[in-house]
Amino acid sequence: IPRRRTQTILIVIGLMLSTLIIAAALGTGDTINNSVTESALQGLGEVDELVVASQDAKNEGNVERSLNETFSADVFQTIDDGLAGDPDVDGIMPILLETLPVIAEESGQSEPVSYLVGVDPSRLDQFGGLRTVEGDDIDLAATAPNEVVISETMAEDLAVGAGDVVTTFYRGQPLQLTVAAVAEDSPLSGRFDTATPGWVVPLDRLQAATNQQGLLTMIAISNRGGVRDGLELSDAVTERARALVAGQPLGVDPYKDRLVNLAETFSSIFTGLFLVLGLFSIAVGILLIVLIFTMLAAERRPEMGMARAIGQRRGHLVQQFVAEGSGYALLAGLVGAALGVAATWAIGLALDSLFGDVLPIRPEVTPRSLVVAYCLGVVITFIAVVGSSWKISRLNVVAAIRDLPDVSNPKRRKRTLLCAVIMIMIGAVGAVAGQTSDTAEAFLFYGGMSLVPFGVALLLRFFGAPSRPVFSLVGIYILTLWLLPPSLSEELFGDLGGGFEMFFLSGIFMVAGASILIVQNLDLLLRGVSALGGLFQSKLPAVRMAIAYPGATKGRTGMLIAMFSLIVFSLATFATINQNFVNLFLGDEANAGWDVRVGVLPENPVGDGSAEAFTQTLEAEGVDVTQFQGIGTVTTGDFQGRVRVEGTDEWKSQTVNGAGESFITGSALSFQARAEGYADDAAVLEALRTRPDVAIVDASAVPVEGDFGRDPDAFVLEGYEATDGTFAPIKVEVERPGGGEPVTLTVIGVIDDQISSLFGLYAPRATVVGPGGIYQTPALTSYYVKASDPDQASSMAKAIEAALLTNGAQAVSIRDELEEFQSQNQVFLYIIQGFMGLGLLVGIAAVGVIAFRSVVERRQQIGMLRALGYQRSMVATSFLIETLFVVGIGVISGLTLGLVLAWQLFTSDDFGGPDADFIVPWSIVVAVLIVTIVAALLMTWVPSRQASRLSPAEALRYE
Repeated sequence: IPRRRTQTILIVIGLMLSTLIIAAALGTGDTINNSVTESALQGLGEVDELVVASQDAKNEGNVERSLNETFSADVFQTIDDGLAGDPDVDGIMPILLETLPVIAEESGQSEPVSYLVGVDPSRLDQFGGLRTVEGDDIDLAATAPNEVVISETMAEDLAVGAGDVVTTFYRGQPLQLTVAAVAEDSPLSGRFDTATPGWVVPLDRLQAATNQQGLLTMIAISNRGGVRDGLELSDAVTERARALVAGQPLGVDPYKDRLVNLAETFSSIFTGLFLVLGLFSIAVGILLIVLIFTMLAAERRPEMGMARAIGQRRGHLVQQFVAEGSGYALLAGLVGAALGVAATWAIGLALDSLFGDVLPIRPEVTPRSLVVAYCLGVVITFIAVVGSSWKISRLNVVAAIRDLPDVSNPKRRKRTLLCAVIMIMIGAVGAVAGQTSDTAEAFLFYGGMSLVPFGVALLLRFFGAPSRPVFSLVGIYILTLWLLPPSLSEELFGDLGGGFEMFFLSGIFMVAGASILIVQNLDLLLRGVSALGGLFQSKLPAVRMAIAYPGATKGRTGMLIAMFSLIVFSLATFATINQNFVNLFLGDEANAGWDVRVGVLPENPVGDGSAEAFTQTLEAEGVDVTQFQGIGTVTTGDFQGRVRVEGTDEWKSQTVNGAGESFITGSALSFQARAEGYADDAAVLEALRTRPDVAIVDASAVPVEGDFGRDPDAFVLEGYEATDGTFAPIKVEVERPGGGEPVTLTVIGVIDDQISSLFGLYAPRATVVGPGGIYQTPALTSYYVKASDPDQASSMAKAIEAALLTNGAQAVSIRDELEEFQSQNQVFLYIIQGFMGLGLLVGIAAVGVIAFRSVVERRQQIGMLRALGYQRSMVATSFLIETLFVVGIGVISGLTLGLVLAWQLFTSDDFGGPDADFIVPWSIVVAVLIVTIVAALLMTWVPSRQASRLSPAEALRYE
């Protein structure tokens, strides 16, 4: 280790990648978990549970679904009496909430939606009190009737402070209020989510102003202990509170505990995503370890041969290499863990730039994650070192002393037969298990089907079959198996399920198959390089030397090709699919034919909510409505409605929308699947317009393999099976908020996934909202506007929002909204690609290590070539050509496999479909190709110059 410090540094850099990847993945999970948890704890303060309106039979509540629902204030007395003297409860607070727009005329800022809450001032001390951002107490009871306390977020959004005047509108009537103080963000100051500002007044004052005497929106409960300690009591307090409201249309939401659990789930998804993607780099790191120790052994063969000749055993050689490898591993683990922390901070800051406005991201790595990452990294490295050491200890003593290649023994080894039988058995068991398990497992089936041919190849080799045709067929079989079109694969093997893990498994086997096929036919490729070198007669000797060594060490060449192929494969596949999804969701069909969407809350409706009233109001406010080519209305009954497939027990969350006739007829809707009996899209739309018992859903309700990252509470069309674009009609039930029998609807169409602006379930408006409808009052009324000039959608949205500010309207250009959403997704995916690109570091380090080791290993050969007349430039050029050939083959192999797999996935029925336009991100492809090859050549340049400067006399007497 100390003899060659430069090479030691390169080896450590290569070996530390596994630890770096694991540390960064776990650290990212810690960052998300702690950021969401801290945001929840700081935002909720000492509010632990909330009693809200609910129709759940188990009295389970959900705050987000109940912000517009009220119930009798008599319930508060029931809760207060029932929990009086409870040692686990130290505070109970009645709360009324109204959703209102607010304007600060002096600053010119406005918020179309804000939460105004009324609380009991006499009970604020039970929740830690209401405090200013400086920490001073606020006496809410002492505020004047025309005064209000606003949250810190509202003060920032409106650019106002104490003494400033703000204006709100209730039922269309303006009301001016003076800011008495600015309070910290919490539910007590109206801050219930990260997107909506809040403000607070005394409860009785808000009840009187809104004519809601005797009504509440929620009751807050504070557990004994502080902000964090109260979580431990949440389950017990929630159970007691639910017992008190049993039989009533109320629920208890363990709000703080639920948000903290959500943070843990969210962080585990991130950790899993980064770990799965990091497996590619970890696999490359393992290949590098094997490669490094193979080269170390090749350099020291004479020493090992002499050591064996004087009595040293194979076990001693293994121990020597394991001891050296352990030194590398321990050092690499420390470096990797430290760099993993740095990578976590970089990822955390990048995520904060994306989501910081909604959720501040603060990078953090726990000591536990560092210890786990270090131990896993060292263990992975150690296992690879032991395996490599055992392999290289098997040598012919005489050949090693004379530094001659080992002569292959034609004797058939029983070990080969045993390995063949074991691989065939494991593969067969995996394939059968994948087909016969209760839930078909693609991972087991395809893993087993990919192992069997290797066992068969070893069996054929045992009986004397030649290597090239046998292993070439194995490579072709593997590539064919994994590159089968999804439709043909499903027809042959059935629907086996599978999730994100299949991306890693496919990459490993496809790269292995391609590398085997390349190595077995390497002489054909080398002949082509040799013929190309013949065009440059002055460089022909260097070319021939460059192609001789890869052909003589096929195992080493194959591992280097596989390393670069695996890295580039993962990057190419991910980048290509990302680019095509962006193109798909921003296509001409994405906005369903509409240009502007205007959302209005029920507290301040626009007239009677009709398209005519909307147009008349805008015209009265001076908006040029002649630019409108059409207006459609959608009334959302519930953003988190409870829906289930008929015959199932569990209710799932789904947005329930009522589509007006103008929206149905004016939308450019297409369907990726229609129910049987509906010949075309027009038939589905006609049924939706004329029948009250039918519905359509967006593509997110379709079951997908693995459901990676899907909300487990989200509604899915269970039993959905589409064949040739048709499926059996599916009956679903929608829960009524007021109780009673659920409403049954028949799903007759699945909206094309290219229409990315529509979400949820859509049924006729009369079925969803209004007298006799599922919901008596809407959660939101949306007006969709079709512009005569779509390029003016952004300015049109601003004009509409300004005209309807007193109604709290929020208007957006649908195209701008989609582009912003996709840009955020794209930046996030770029972060992931950067994380995956860390694997390039190990590949580049590998080139440097291999180049340095090659100079040492071939020192005598270089000396003899120089003695025979080789010029220095020829020696340097041969090393560069060798690197260019091996790395180039690996990069081209990885790019080809990645692009082909991305094309098959994207054009499958599960994604864009066979008619989807497939885009190759040439800028990324070319950048990866150039950066990888240039970096590899730069890493080779220094050792190649070192090799060219060797004196023949020194090289020939080198020991």
